[in-house]
Amino acid sequence: MTTSDPLVGATLDRRYFVESRIAGGGMATVYVAHDLRLDRRLALKVMHPSLAQDPTFVQRFINEAHSVAKLSHPNVVQVFDQGEDQGHVFLAMEYVPGLTLRDRLKAAGRLRPREALHVMASVLAALGAAHQAGMIHRDVKPENVLITQEGMVKVADFGLARAVEQSNQGLTRTGTLMGTAAYLAPEQIEQGVADARTDVYAAGIMLYELLTGGQPHTGETPIAIAYQHVTEDVPRPSHFLPGLAPEVDDLVTKATERDPRYRPSNAGQYLAKVLEVLNRLPEDGESAVGPLPPVAQTGASTASVTAPQLIAGGAGPGTENATMVVDMGGADLDGDGYGDGYDEDEDDALRRRRRLLLGIGGAIMAIVVFVAGWWLFLGRFENVPDVTGDSIDVARDTVRSEGLILVEAAEPVYSDVEAGAVARTEPEAGERLSPGDEVTAYVSQGPQVVEMPDLVGEDIADATAAMEELGFSPDSLEEEVVDAEDVTPGEVISTDPAPGEDADREETVTIQVSRGIQVPAVAGQKVEDAQRTLEDLGLTVDVVEEESEDVEEGVVITQDPDNGSTVGAGGTVTLTVSTGPPGVEIPDVVGLQVGEAREQLKEAGFKVKVERIAGGRTVARQSQTGEAPEGTEITITATPGGIDFGDFGDFDD
Repeated sequence: MTTSDPLVGATLDRRYFVESRIAGGGMATVYVAHDLRLDRRLALKVMHPSLAQDPTFVQRFINEAHSVAKLSHPNVVQVFDQGEDQGHVFLAMEYVPGLTLRDRLKAAGRLRPREALHVMASVLAALGAAHQAGMIHRDVKPENVLITQEGMVKVADFGLARAVEQSNQGLTRTGTLMGTAAYLAPEQIEQGVADARTDVYAAGIMLYELLTGGQPHTGETPIAIAYQHVTEDVPRPSHFLPGLAPEVDDLVTKATERDPRYRPSNAGQYLAKVLEVLNRLPEDGESAVGPLPPVAQTGASTASVTAPQLIAGGAGPGTENATMVVDMGGADLDGDGYGDGYDEDEDDALRRRRRLLLGIGGAIMAIVVFVAGWWLFLGRFENVPDVTGDSIDVARDTVRSEGLILVEAAEPVYSDVEAGAVARTEPEAGERLSPGDEVTAYVSQGPQVVEMPDLVGEDIADATAAMEELGFSPDSLEEEVVDAEDVTPGEVISTDPAPGEDADREETVTIQVSRGIQVPAVAGQKVEDAQRTLEDLGLTVDVVEEESEDVEEGVVITQDPDNGSTVGAGGTVTLTVSTGPPGVEIPDVVGLQVGEAREQLKEAGFKVKVERIAGGRTVARQSQTGEAPEGTEITITATPGGIDFGDFGDFDD
């Protein structure tokens, strides 16, 4: 809490108790306040006294606040109230704990394509609602996009730039405009006009910045930056991000067309294009919220501006993305290299000095361009190493040593490389990537075409197993049963392809087999009966026991091969036989009172039968110990004093 601020601890309009100060800018200071009437926490934006004393601004501010208050959308920071108290003009707004998109971008360097498009979708949804209501934001930038602790994206400061700009029209000279130089549309700079398409342009610049980590145009002054928007196209992000999907490139270049006629006419149309690309875009290889290395490029820095007029809620004073009054007066509009005040009779010495300075500046610029070009096109990239034939673990270490990330493809591929080794990578070996980019490794599953083995004379079961070991799926093996004299039932007669020929693992292999013994259905029979039936057919029986709560003890649960299958003479049929329900430990109740013994046995899941000798109440013996299936009846015998009279015969109760 900033106790030195006189507003902290004060109550505005007898309703808003100011708790603490959280931000300040050239236009306003933002506080956390408590609404005493509705008992809720909110943000209070209090305009600076210099603005509050301007009646024109106050009226414009009130009008814009009323318009924004009517805009209700989940991605818009809601305006609840506007008021004035003892010279303090304020806005009561939704309090959004979290961070700005600028904070997120600084922490991550740049965002992955899917995360960037998700953020833009929320921003454009908010702008689309405003455009539909006839409102223009005029200052779209990461500083005015808030991200809640739950990840919700909200756009702030609708209409505030307009309020300052219009109130300043009578106070500033001709040739000024309100905005952030890095995001101004060409028509704002040339004609001073703004509509929904200028917001779309700023959104396109912001998408470029989210993808690459830098702004497309830079310069030493706001004017230098602004005029690049007029004279130069925004480069495609893929120039700095090799491998970026072309449709993502198109989203940036379409929104940042210098001629507004060729842009989406409003944020709603731009949102539709973003969602269309987002739905087609593959998932990012890593978590979307993880930090990414920044992309070095000429747009990585921005101009520093001194003493700008700022809008609170965006960048603060002295920051590079401040909302400001950009003075366009004296700018070089005619292209002669000088401002409007140049005197053609200027002294020759002064002209020579200027030419010399221009020559030195040009040489320095050439060096800078050369170094920047080397870095952009060569220096910052890493070569993809050749890991073909390596195991996936060795390949991962090799790729990591080059500053790249190896990702294993979900499906293996056919290759002449040994099965289990890396068959190929995308991008291929030798290509250049930015540090931290991904290399996809495809693991070999062996060649697609192999030599057909000689299976003639083999039992069909052994032949099928041999083909599956070669990588053929059971679905690609077709069994053709024929009657053949002097051939053992179930024995392979021929194959197509023939032995020694090429067999394609994606094609069907036909195995011709002598008609063997049809395996009968024995599941559900007693094991003795099933075994007798199969052995009478000349088959070998293998019995496997398994507990079952549904099948009684000694009954066949399943058989393999199943009924209807064909096996050769002497072939093995495996029977899975039930051992009954799993056993439950029987409690030892000898010596306990009958009631307690009955309770323990019932809790364990057993039925209880009580036999008393001479009216006995103490258990002298029980019919079973150890384990028994749940539900088994346990007989307990009770005698006086727990004495076992078993040797003396039974007595009546």
